[in-house]
Amino acid sequence: MNAPNSLPGQAGPAFNRRVHVVAEILDRPEELNLLQHVCDAMGWPVREPLTGETRVTTDTGWTLRVIEVRIRGVRETAVEQAVTTLDTLAQDGELSLYCRDATLVERVQRPHIEWHLRGRRGPLSRSVSNALHLAVRTGGHDPHAGTVRLLRVPTSLDESRPRRLARTRRAARAGFSHHPLALRRLDPEVHEVGSPSVPRGWYVLAFLALVFTATVICLLGAGLWPAIGADRPRVGGPLVLLAGGYLLGGTLLAVRRTPTHRAVPWLVPLAVPLAVPLVPLLGTLVQRAYLSPFGVRPTPGSGGMGTLQAGLWVLCVFVTTALVPVAYLGWMRFLSPSLRVQGPWLSWAPAVTLGVGMGTAFSLLIFHSAAVSGAESRALAAAGRDIPEYFGVGAEYACVEPISGEAPYYGAQPPDSKPVVIFGQSGDRVEFWDPSAGRKASVRLEDARVRFVPHSHSGCADPARAVSAPGQEH
Repeated sequence: MNAPNSLPGQAGPAFNRRVHVVAEILDRPEELNLLQHVCDAMGWPVREPLTGETRVTTDTGWTLRVIEVRIRGVRETAVEQAVTTLDTLAQDGELSLYCRDATLVERVQRPHIEWHLRGRRGPLSRSVSNALHLAVRTGGHDPHAGTVRLLRVPTSLDESRPRRLARTRRAARAGFSHHPLALRRLDPEVHEVGSPSVPRGWYVLAFLALVFTATVICLLGAGLWPAIGADRPRVGGPLVLLAGGYLLGGTLLAVRRTPTHRAVPWLVPLAVPLAVPLVPLLGTLVQRAYLSPFGVRPTPGSGGMGTLQAGLWVLCVFVTTALVPVAYLGWMRFLSPSLRVQGPWLSWAPAVTLGVGMGTAFSLLIFHSAAVSGAESRALAAAGRDIPEYFGVGAEYACVEPISGEAPYYGAQPPDSKPVVIFGQSGDRVEFWDPSAGRKASVRLEDARVRFVPHSHSGCADPARAVSAPGQEH
């Protein structure tokens, strides 16, 4: 009976790492038999070292054995884990065995190119007849249609791609010419050797889709959608569907049949609690960048839903931008199944690194666009026009009158005839921006009367007799 968690046909538990350990053991039959018994119970092969396999020497009365330790572990710590496991077994079984050397054995991924033996394209009537046969199982069927045979020819990355294709094509033709079944044998009159490469147009289309998706996200992050009319559903809707379809499809193609897809069910729920405190923090940073031209900081707790919207905006742009290279990786692997293990451009490390870098850059672009929007709002205020709301940051206009001539204030003195811009009050002070002076100022609430007015061009003719709005006079 197999051990728990064992694979079919395997004596020991499941493993994903193999470590060859050169062990020194007493050269006695009972010790060697005990070692064989322990290794058989674990499903580990044990043998004598081959000639020239190791330079380890032993004293008289001792001999060497090579044990293939099969464990589940991480690549970086596999050797230490294997040696520790073997030492523990030797100690528990009172086995006179000592580990002298250990080496991690990597699985060799030999690159190859696939060639297909297909039936030659016949007239349209034959193609239609074959399609109908596949649909209703009636009519005449072309036995040479479709893929008849597939052959994988090993190749080397040292060769150039044209040379690899020419050499493997010759090898495929030679292999297709010898087969016991007639229909699977190469017949130049009815068969053709299919090229493993995808038409270059599909590669160009995948790259153009990459550029299109990155441009859409860039325009979204920079707040330029209204400039191209994408704020209208008829224009923005198709853009979002096309970019989202490219990202979602490419990401699924990239993670399928990989260890990553097994981690998604627990990785996504784990990331959600981490993103909950991150959203308001990012939203506050966006509001702070918007208010930076005014020299005013956002009031804590005043953003509300606007803070959450700004934070989700930054987070969504970062995630979607980080997935752009991953989606491109998935589409290229889908288009080039025979080159799945070839070239650094099809590996995860550069795709994820580039994605994180692009996500960070696009997030910084959002903060920059927020600062630009703040500068534009400052220019509107200086021109006497109202400031639109920006992610929960709304300007209020008020007439500020010091209670006495000796009331302390910081910055410019509040004007008598024009209202100032206030972005909320913090604690016992109120910070405002004076459009006439173009400077930030602040005053304690107990040293001034504040009367809110509806517009920036409202008058403050007699602020001395103005009555503050309920809940605003302190």
